[in-house]
Amino acid sequence: MATLSLYAATAPVFTAMLDNLSAWLDKAEAHANKTGIDAETLLTKRLADDMLPLSGQISLMTAFAKNTMRRLAGEAPPDFPDVEKTLADFRARIARARDIVVTTDADKLDATRKINVRTGPETTVDLTGVEYLTLFALPNFFFHATTAYDILRHNGVDLGKRDFLPKGPQ
Repeated sequence: MATLSLYAATAPVFTAMLDNLSAWLDKAEAHANKTGIDAETLLTKRLADDMLPLSGQISLMTAFAKNTMRRLAGEAPPDFPDVEKTLADFRARIARARDIVVTTDADKLDATRKINVRTGPETTVDLTGVEYLTLFALPNFFFHATTAYDILRHNGVDLGKRDFLPKGPQ
């Protein structure tokens, strides 16, 4: 039985979804231009009052991608202050996160590495690399991806399932 490398289980997933996120922002901008709304207002939209807006979903999606790769490699994740205001700013953030994902040394990723994760304001937990990836990082990454997608769909952006799924066999 073939085994899946940690890099194969992370980098292609993160890069495909970050590429999709950039494409969603392109469609959001086209939608805004077509309907005459200010594209930047989409960044403030949210599904519920107690949820983060689109800007927050993008920030967390990019953070989970870059942070996961660097933590699995035993490195400190680079800090991305949340200073983006425009779609162009967020596209640049996505590109920076994607670059971190693809430049992380695959040989340094360790499924047994102990990773301490903050799960709340005053709560941390120690996980192995594989537990961190499968039980924390990927579920959070896809939660924020799905929420970003849903915010855009809810606000009239023409997105469908093929826009969400990574490119490849469909």
